[in-house]
Amino acid sequence: MLIAIYIRVSTDEQAEQGISIPAQKSRLLAYCQSQGWEVFDFYVDDGYSGKDLERPAMQRLMTDAQDKKFNAALVLKLDRLSRRQKDVLYLLEDVFEPNEIGFKSATETFDTTTPFGKAAIGMMAVFAQLERETIVERVRMAKKESAKQGRFLGGIAAYGYRYNFELKVLEIDEIQAQIVRWIYDCYLEREYGYQSIGEKLEQRGVPGPTGKGWSKQEIRNILTNPLYAGLVYHQGELYKGKHPAIIDFEKWEEVQSLINGRGAIRASANIYSGLLSGMIWCGECGARMRVKNTWQNHPCTDPKKVIRYYVCYSQDGSAKYMIKKEGCKCGYKQAEEVENKVILELYSFSNDKKLIQHVVDEANAKTTDEKSLLRGINQARKDIESIDKKLDRWYSAFEKGALEPDELMERVKSLREKKTYLQEQITNIEIQLQENSSRQTSAKNRIETLENFPAIWEEADEAERRGIITNMVNSVKVYSDNRIEIDYNL
Repeated sequence: MLIAIYIRVSTDEQAEQGISIPAQKSRLLAYCQSQGWEVFDFYVDDGYSGKDLERPAMQRLMTDAQDKKFNAALVLKLDRLSRRQKDVLYLLEDVFEPNEIGFKSATETFDTTTPFGKAAIGMMAVFAQLERETIVERVRMAKKESAKQGRFLGGIAAYGYRYNFELKVLEIDEIQAQIVRWIYDCYLEREYGYQSIGEKLEQRGVPGPTGKGWSKQEIRNILTNPLYAGLVYHQGELYKGKHPAIIDFEKWEEVQSLINGRGAIRASANIYSGLLSGMIWCGECGARMRVKNTWQNHPCTDPKKVIRYYVCYSQDGSAKYMIKKEGCKCGYKQAEEVENKVILELYSFSNDKKLIQHVVDEANAKTTDEKSLLRGINQARKDIESIDKKLDRWYSAFEKGALEPDELMERVKSLREKKTYLQEQITNIEIQLQENSSRQTSAKNRIETLENFPAIWEEADEAERRGIITNMVNSVKVYSDNRIEIDYNL
């Protein structure tokens, strides 16, 4: 019989319990020898949970089973296969059985060819799932207790911090922390938006949290993360953290109020709406402008009608925290006139071939060579496959007594570190590919809108027109002499 040996270890604790990869290999090899079976191949998932079947070696095992490359699959225990009853039954009934492949466990006795044997496996799978769910519940409770004690809950340390693995605490990365403080100051004191802050950082050549540029979402995450105020967030609750704060709590709270206030402005702008609500600014004092509806009350006018104006918050005074300069006299600007100027500009762009070519060229310049990225992913995957083979060789050498435990751990450690690095590289490249796709789609949409603007605009309803303007225009400044300056997103 040709036997496929499947091995899985998800945590270091399991290794301590006697089911490390070398321990499983050694026991399963001995079992095969005692039965007179030949090993077809080892399928090893190192560091993967049994919560589902999305594991590299498991996927390879399923593919080889469908190709009938071996006669039976062997595991040390049923829960190495999966901890979900549904997955176990799927493998037995939909993968192994249709391809006439047997299934064996070295430590459990059952026969999959009889109804009772299948029922026994089903019961064991139920208990394996129960054990996993119990572990999940314990982890959940442990995380809650850790949060109450103010401990960092793990994962990747936030930008501005580094994790001290020896002391198991967060420490401030002073270089990054200066950037975090600058972001808070820009948002709070200069009232830059997320996009403006990101652009300023990129102009200064500051690498983002992922080593690339700065997205609006990354800026927002930094401005809303309570970790920077010395707090730990868990399941809707904030706890006093043991780590040092980068931002004073008062400043962090003030930023949250401002974010919520600006969000309310955007929400109300969507309810009514001036076409330019949320993106129109006073050119004289730099404050935002709001829509104000007034009744036309000339005695000869009947029926009365509403006229819409844009007025800056400094002049209007309706929201004190939005005032930039007391007594600003930019004036009330008829909304229809301002909006029509912006629309006429967009109409003129539809015939501007040079501008459209500029949009195409800029999109292409920002798009990384896709073939190069795909080559990078393929090479990284080949390197990972090579590392897995080397790991197998070192484990085999250890089982045969050719390596001491310390020597094995030293060699395995460096290989695992390299494997982790390559997996991170694949993730980063996949993100770049997604960004390329998103960028190309966005550029394509902008080009189509520019080229066909008159027809698109005429057919659009109010909500669609608002969407077109939001995508094509970053901001509009209006001056007291009725001049307007438009910053386009082209």
